[in-house]
Amino acid sequence: MHAKSAALTDPTLLVYLLNESGEDRMKGTIRVKDKCPNCGESFEHVKKLGYVCRNCKTTPKKFYLDLNWQGKRIRLFCDKSGLALDSYQRALNLQATIQHEIDTFTFDSSKYVKAELSKYWASTLLDQFLEAKLKIVAPSYKNDYKRFIRIHKAFFSTTDVREIRKIDIINYMQSLEGNNLSGKTVKNIIDNFKTFLTWLRTDLEVLSSIPSFPAIEVQPYAFTWLGSEDQIKVLSLINDGDRDIIAFLMLHGCRPSEARALKVKDIDINRQVIIISSTFSGDVLRNRRKGRGAKPSIIPIHPEMKDFFIERCNNHPEAFVFLNPKTGNHYASRTFSRIWERARAKGNLSEKLRLYDATRHSVGSQLANQNVSPFIISKILGHSSIKMTERYMHENIDGLKSGFDKITLKDKVKEITTVTKVSPNGNH
Repeated sequence: MHAKSAALTDPTLLVYLLNESGEDRMKGTIRVKDKCPNCGESFEHVKKLGYVCRNCKTTPKKFYLDLNWQGKRIRLFCDKSGLALDSYQRALNLQATIQHEIDTFTFDSSKYVKAELSKYWASTLLDQFLEAKLKIVAPSYKNDYKRFIRIHKAFFSTTDVREIRKIDIINYMQSLEGNNLSGKTVKNIIDNFKTFLTWLRTDLEVLSSIPSFPAIEVQPYAFTWLGSEDQIKVLSLINDGDRDIIAFLMLHGCRPSEARALKVKDIDINRQVIIISSTFSGDVLRNRRKGRGAKPSIIPIHPEMKDFFIERCNNHPEAFVFLNPKTGNHYASRTFSRIWERARAKGNLSEKLRLYDATRHSVGSQLANQNVSPFIISKILGHSSIKMTERYMHENIDGLKSGFDKITLKDKVKEITTVTKVSPNGNH
């Protein structure tokens, strides 16, 4: 039996301890509210050991710290983690912690008072964060936000956000990696949590600073792409009524969500240009392009689709350019996905080949292989940064080969051979 427990159950020693225990310098007094469940008598305090009923030798299961500080009486029923003081040892630990914080002028009672503490729990504030963000994020991101918040809450729960440090972020990241999540997914979750902490600092002013986050290395997505001949084969597998929008994507490199949102008013036949200014997020039309602060993008009409647009521009300006032949309305997100999946299955194409790869990524890669300037590619694809366009540069193997044609050793072979045959001291 533990020495402390033995002391509280040995009758002779118990009487001595009850009579001899004195005051100490620790701030606050550990108290109990309950009485002995057997005899109804109050528990008696044995300093440093606990509370006990002199008659029944029973001990309480709930404690609190009674503290007088700066003229106020404060009763603390839990520690910083929100854990109830369900043992005398936990209460002693809390008393020692508070004594240290008072001595070092860092004591903040709101970090211990449960009614106040719950305001700073990660789970409480994450719910507020989600409510605020769901009002402004793109509809297609809402499910991700909800999933990320559930993951954050499962790990941090009743952690006081003011106590979160870099080591906590590292532990969180390692727990995510232990769940066999991809590097990209881990990065997205951690980035979302950083956004949460930033929101706490800038919007709620709960935090004065944000802990530094460890760098997360993510392997770049090795997307596949199609050459023009393969695109033609894939296009032949698309039903006639749906072929126009897929051809448009293969020739112009727009995002599928932007093609679905394209309206007649966005086509300028006189200038032969298309204005990309809207997008679908899921099935919600947004009058803005994807990306924070993204501006409208203007691209030329591909010559092969000029006649198509001339015909379509006879419609009402607010009419969608591409219509689902089955419904006569714009393409829904799921319908659009099914069109691609059917064509991919017909052609026995890899499941990893996405519509995005067969269209937008293929346009970027084909242009790179034709040695088109990254600046021009960036403008065509509507990239906000040239850095995004550089993803396509590694595909330009033909361009690299043509670069090697400009260097040669043919005229220098004899000279090199002569030099290497004779050492500096004249020896072979």
